[in-house]
Amino acid sequence: MTLKGHRQYIESISYFPDGQRMISGSHDKTARQWDLKAGKEIEEARDVCEREVWVVAVSKDGRWVITGGGERNGVELKVCEVETGIVKKIQGHSNVITCIDISVDNTLLASGSWDTTARIWNLQTGELVAGPFESIGVVGSVRFSTDSKKLAVKSGEPICLDV
Repeated sequence: MTLKGHRQYIESISYFPDGQRMISGSHDKTARQWDLKAGKEIEEARDVCEREVWVVAVSKDGRWVITGGGERNGVELKVCEVETGIVKKIQGHSNVITCIDISVDNTLLASGSWDTTARIWNLQTGELVAGPFESIGVVGSVRFSTDSKKLAVKSGEPICLDV
């Protein structure tokens, strides 16, 4: 099945917990929600970012949808509460958001960036919980451990942080 709708290439995808829906983020500045059973778009969030959408994630409970991206002159990390539609902007990185991960208990958001830092945020409030953690290069991946007590950071060298 091919899902058509984005006008530029897709950078990131994430499944909703029900496995029947997916969200995709694109350089066309949109995030789109897809019905995988019907093979069609459910919703398009236009201009979810003022610049390219590089990353998307859905929390394991389906409560939160996170989008991030930007360009060198503008960075965007947004948390949307699905039920209410309330969107929070999270600020702190100084360059493109390259990766995100949500803790298993759906309370923390980790982000990595071209600014060579990783950060941990409170998903409910958007406040910085830990970091910035400096790395020797662009942060390409962040992953919480299954108990959410550690954060693995991939940059020029692997780092494992206590949360």
